[in-house]
Amino acid sequence: MGFKMKFGFRFFLLINCIIILACCLYSCNNTQQKFSANLNNQAAIEEKYHVKNEDGIYLQNVIDSINKIEHKTTDTKVFIHYLNFIRSYYENKDYLMIFLSADTLSDYLVKNKLETVYYKYYTDALYAIGDYYFSIYKYDEALRYFYEARNFLGKLNLDKCSYIKFNIKMTDFYFSKGEYENVIPFAKSVVSLENECSSENSKIGSFHRIQAITNTIAFSYEKLKRYDSSIYYYRKGINYILSKKDDIPQKRKDISLGIYYGNLGGSFLYLNQYDSAIYYLNKSIEINDKPGYDLIDVQTAYLKLADLYLKINKPELARKILDKTKQFVTTPDYYSSKSSRSKWYSLNFDYYVKINDLKNAINAYSQFHHVEDSMNSIASKIYAFNVTKEIERIKEENKSKEIEKSNEIKTVYIIVFLISTILLTVITLLILRNNKQAKKRSRETIIHNLQLQTTLEQLQMSNKNYASVMKVMAHDLRSPFSGIIGITDLLLHDENITEKEKTEMLELMQTSANNSLTMIGELLQSSTSFEQKEIVKQPLDLIVLLKQCTDLLKFKAAEKQQTIHFYTTTQSVQVKADSEKLWRLFTNLIANAIKFSETKKSIYVYVEKFVSEVVVSVQDEGIGIPEKFKDKVFEMFTEAKRKGTAGEQPFGIGLSICKQIVEAHNGKIWFISNEPHGTTFYVALPLEQ
Repeated sequence: MGFKMKFGFRFFLLINCIIILACCLYSCNNTQQKFSANLNNQAAIEEKYHVKNEDGIYLQNVIDSINKIEHKTTDTKVFIHYLNFIRSYYENKDYLMIFLSADTLSDYLVKNKLETVYYKYYTDALYAIGDYYFSIYKYDEALRYFYEARNFLGKLNLDKCSYIKFNIKMTDFYFSKGEYENVIPFAKSVVSLENECSSENSKIGSFHRIQAITNTIAFSYEKLKRYDSSIYYYRKGINYILSKKDDIPQKRKDISLGIYYGNLGGSFLYLNQYDSAIYYLNKSIEINDKPGYDLIDVQTAYLKLADLYLKINKPELARKILDKTKQFVTTPDYYSSKSSRSKWYSLNFDYYVKINDLKNAINAYSQFHHVEDSMNSIASKIYAFNVTKEIERIKEENKSKEIEKSNEIKTVYIIVFLISTILLTVITLLILRNNKQAKKRSRETIIHNLQLQTTLEQLQMSNKNYASVMKVMAHDLRSPFSGIIGITDLLLHDENITEKEKTEMLELMQTSANNSLTMIGELLQSSTSFEQKEIVKQPLDLIVLLKQCTDLLKFKAAEKQQTIHFYTTTQSVQVKADSEKLWRLFTNLIANAIKFSETKKSIYVYVEKFVSEVVVSVQDEGIGIPEKFKDKVFEMFTEAKRKGTAGEQPFGIGLSICKQIVEAHNGKIWFISNEPHGTTFYVALPLEQ
């Protein structure tokens, strides 16, 4: 009887514990499934109704159509509020209208406890509300909403890509405040995140943000009088814009280039490098001084040019520009910023002083002073605002709210914890008593099994490493030996080869063979990874090495009636690098271009030298890389492998080795693919300092 009661008590405790754990697991799993399902539904409905369309009339028609549905679900009502919010952005310059639609959206989500499910809608609304408060000079409220959005995203444990918009808001905030040393880290973070998260963002949107924020970084350095850095980032932005091909509209790229040229000219003006300043300012004006382009930037470029002519004592040229731009600042038909109007009056004052016309100089100064007073009255509000102090206040406020919320459920947690602890303690004691003897008897068996398992794993790892080394060796030796065979065939059968050409071909075969022997020696002594291997960097001419690679592989290309073209803007590029490693890197990239191109196509090798780096690109007219493989091509033994156009066998290791070589040289490798019209691989290496 006693045994039955004891067994029944144990069984009761065990069943209760299992039920509690099962309920907790079900609740968590159900919440996660609902969260994922709603996110998928959110993406699907946005795609269905083309929410990215910026036509306000179109969006209103969509809203009207959805409003006709008699029995609307909660998700449908959320979407209507979101569409109204989006439409307000496209149709209104008025921050108040945007604020009203954003407030309605966020309020509906909070009341229905949907802010977590529709976190993107919710945080977009918070940012918009913050923008409104910023526009009416309530900077403390603006900052509070920006940080509320950031903290909300942090609670969801989302990846860092979700913080791009917050960093943009903080960049704009510090920029408006004139604290340029604080602008730079936030702005650089935006560019870094945009590059890391490019697969999650639209190409045009990402392009706009990267070029705009890079321009902000350069301008901040300019304001800090660090002109070498500002010129570097202006040039970096220009190179980024020029690197974009068919995926960005040409007009959008031209307008951006015009802005960059004007700003770059301004930095040269501050350095008193007047020829360069005139060149870039005129390039800016040539681009944007057209209907439909950036009128504000044209005004700025013209005024910088007028300032320059006054500095070099050519007041007559400055007068022509001031007369030409007078319409921008004195007539209501043209939109002009207050800073442009202030600068125009200031330059007029300088001009009249230079020609000794004191009456007009006094009048120009009076008008300049009036505009400056208007600007200063607004600027003083944000300059007086202490961002650091306000951020600390917001953090303390959020901490207090978290404590209050935590206290509300503390009692429940304590009760659940105590009950769970008691149950688990009882169950643990029962299990320990019943298993004590069993553990003692099985200890030796477990140790023996672990020893056998360790030995087996070591054997499997050894075999795997051996197979990997053999695959790498076979893969990387194919291209040089193909080239050597091609040269040998030419030497044996072509009677028209001169002695000089024979000597050059033999030297090329010798270089290729030496590099191959070096590579074989390294592979026999190591694995497929460069992580534990120290490379030997020596000064070398990258142009000479690339010519050797292209000369060797042109024979392999000839087998498919392909042509390799080599272009360079400079005759010599000195770098510190491991010659064999770079030879192996570029041989692999060119061989891949040959493998994945059809017969009679061309492969192009370009070399571009910049201030601190050299960029080598290998472009083919091949089959391209499918979207599903783009994130996997640099993995070792990747599944992203296909046969060549002539049935060449894939290995899936070449690009992984290339990436390791580039990173070992502190460089970068990336690609742009336009399936099925070809792929371009880029390698950026630092120049010898």
